[in-house]
Amino acid sequence: MYADGANIISMTKEDIVRLLRQKQSDRSLRSFAGEIGCSASYLSDIYLGHREPGPKIAAFLGLEKRTTVKTTYEKPVKRRWR
Repeated sequence: MYADGANIISMTKEDIVRLLRQKQSDRSLRSFAGEIGCSASYLSDIYLGHREPGPKIAAFLGLEKRTTVKTTYEKPVKRRWR
């Protein structure tokens, strides 16, 4: 889950790719990757869905990655030993 600074907005990887493509507009992949501070191959892998956006990409878009984990515990079964 990605969230912008003040507001918590659940965003998928596809949403991140859509934002990146909007910011890139008509620039080349190589020049846009240089602006972000990552390699063109890394950015291409993100576009193709082979890698997840990292902290540099999130920072460029003004987002932060948050992970939420929900854990449930089952009540232990009492056993009678003979």
